[in-house]
Amino acid sequence: MRGRKSMKRDSAQLDRFDSLPWTSSLPNTEDDPFSALAGLNDFEGGVLSLEEIDESEYGLELPVTNGKKRKREESKAVGEITQDDKKKKKKKKKKKKKKKKDEGAKESSVDNEQEAVTGEDDKKEQEQQPDDSEYHYAWYELRLHPLLMKSISRLNFKEPTPIQKACIPAAAHQGKDVIGAAETGSGKTLAFGLPILQRLLDERDKFQRQVITRDENIVSKGLLRALIITPTRELALQVTDHLKQVAIGTDVRVVPIVGGMSTEKQERLLKARPEIVVGTPGRLWELMSGGDVHLVELHSLSFFVLDEADRMIDNGHFHELQSIIDMLPMIREGHAEDTENCVTASGFQRKKRQTFVFSATIALSSDFRKKLKRGSVKAKLDGELNSIEALSERAGMRSNAAIIDLTNASIMPNKLEESFIECKEEDKDACLYYVLSVHGHGRTIVFCTSIAALRHISSLMKILNVNVWTLHAQMQQRARLKAIDRFRGHDHGILVATDVAARGLDIPGVRTVVHYQLPHSAEVYVHRSGRTARASADGCSIALISPKEASKFTSLCKSFSKESFKQFPIEASYMPEVLKRLSLARQIDRVLRKESQDKADKSWFQRNAESIDLIVEENDSEEERVNSIRKKKSSSAQLKNLQQELNSLVSRPLQPKSFSSRYLAGAGISPLLQLQFEELARQKRGDSANQGDNKRRMVVIGQNCVEPLTALRSSGQEISMDTKAAVEKRRNLDNLRRMRKEDKKRLHDQKRKQRKKLKAGGD
Repeated sequence: MRGRKSMKRDSAQLDRFDSLPWTSSLPNTEDDPFSALAGLNDFEGGVLSLEEIDESEYGLELPVTNGKKRKREESKAVGEITQDDKKKKKKKKKKKKKKKKDEGAKESSVDNEQEAVTGEDDKKEQEQQPDDSEYHYAWYELRLHPLLMKSISRLNFKEPTPIQKACIPAAAHQGKDVIGAAETGSGKTLAFGLPILQRLLDERDKFQRQVITRDENIVSKGLLRALIITPTRELALQVTDHLKQVAIGTDVRVVPIVGGMSTEKQERLLKARPEIVVGTPGRLWELMSGGDVHLVELHSLSFFVLDEADRMIDNGHFHELQSIIDMLPMIREGHAEDTENCVTASGFQRKKRQTFVFSATIALSSDFRKKLKRGSVKAKLDGELNSIEALSERAGMRSNAAIIDLTNASIMPNKLEESFIECKEEDKDACLYYVLSVHGHGRTIVFCTSIAALRHISSLMKILNVNVWTLHAQMQQRARLKAIDRFRGHDHGILVATDVAARGLDIPGVRTVVHYQLPHSAEVYVHRSGRTARASADGCSIALISPKEASKFTSLCKSFSKESFKQFPIEASYMPEVLKRLSLARQIDRVLRKESQDKADKSWFQRNAESIDLIVEENDSEEERVNSIRKKKSSSAQLKNLQQELNSLVSRPLQPKSFSSRYLAGAGISPLLQLQFEELARQKRGDSANQGDNKRRMVVIGQNCVEPLTALRSSGQEISMDTKAAVEKRRNLDNLRRMRKEDKKRLHDQKRKQRKKLKAGGD
């Protein structure tokens, strides 16, 4: 009892201390909690009173004696008021006891109802809050900082991915360099992002403790601690967004440095001296060679990250990367970094730099570690960065690096369904329009190898009222970002892109990837297909294969160890209507291209004439002018008729040729029609379950009912890809073509000899 009374008295004294007006001049204990704890430990019982405060230690200016007396009088008055309130409460309780029993019963029933309501509210709040055990159980084993755990809970990351489980302990707690390889969409960004943030937060905590125990001036902010390099601008911006989301509440700044944006704005961002910089090699080297102070001071760099490293070693690309790597301080095995100019860096920042190299594919030799150990003394070697080994060695990777390869034999996502469509080169447009119109469900990305093919597809699809967005390297950065944002904001959007979009783009809900043209390498095919089936979701990949690309496709299958592929099902009854629409669209596109070309030529001629101060005179005769006007009128009339005809076709749903509006199954039930019936039955069951929803939803048979993945799983045929048979078939075709060419040449020579004989006989 005596201990409880003393504790109450101590707490009352603390409350009076907090209520004083001059307590605002105390140092901020949130930023420096250990200083407050150190002051409290100097007193017995951990309780402070006005007489025990040391002005010199806490830097406080105590008020004058009159102010003290006034405060004590006010506290006494407050004590008297509280005693009067207690007396009033006792009187009220006595009055309540004298009331009738019925009124008491009523009041008790009301109280019970209120308690029940509050209990329900508490249950609702508990249901809304995420279950920590569900979200954090798998993350607790990684021993991350509490602020990072808070961000993980906020972002609803239930458990780490396999690449994160393998990389975070080795990088964050063991301090090792990491070479990681995993399939696309496996969470590689957080695999190197979380160790960076973990080390920065741990060092910050240690800095604060050192400042408290020893009065040292340690500079923990304003230094470049992590440099992350990516091959594309979109990937750099995406990595920046991911790291910013995780770094909320940590006061760690992340800045993107990419091309296509204002250099002055990026220089202003670097003046704020962020800890983490994510950029592309071109713009980074431009600012480094320009003498940017924040990027040149690399003595404090603790992390160097190369994301999508297999793209960095392409021939003829990323020459700036070699210059950036050569600027890094040298690292020697068993010694600290070369920090001659490191005046402001602390002992924590002089630790060995960690190097992370991540890729979707990896190929290392058996003696790779021995090469690292031999080459670590002279980290800067001559030669090109033509392999991941050379890139890792040049970046200063240590011989005890953790090599984590989680790629499977096929390198493709597990839930990805791959398929192909055999068609002629001129029929690719029809097959693409069929897939987008009949199975246009979910987000779709159409990949092309050339920009000319991209423009051709986009113009045709827009004429056919198929809303598409484009993305290629010749677009301005602002237009590229706008196209990605619009595609991301549309549930059934279609993006036609080159291989610029093949790497790094993490857009949720991409259900289908269409390869309009096959890529030049198997790695690009992997990255293209990896835009779907990400983060344990499923997806579909469709390759349009022409006869010329058959051998190339078989070699791709051989590199992936694929013995069979599914053939995407196409209902032949739809194709006449598809070809009719496509023919009209091509005619319209031809007319529009000719008009735009004429305008461009005319404007070019006028522009150049004006630049050299020439006056352009029209020397055309009256007859020529009349003919040109007639041609324009006829072409505009033709264009108008074609557009009207196409609009009348496009306004109706795409239906098979044998479709009967009177008898639905008059032409038989195809697999696609059967799937549509099943989809309608599911929707009907869902509508009956929702009794409150009286709205009816109309579904058009033959359009936008079945997504490509569902159609492929239900009616796709498995075709064995026998590479030997394909090579033999290709060889036979080549021999047949050569024999025909020789026969044609022989016949031509025989006819020529006969002509010569006839001429000689006539003479």
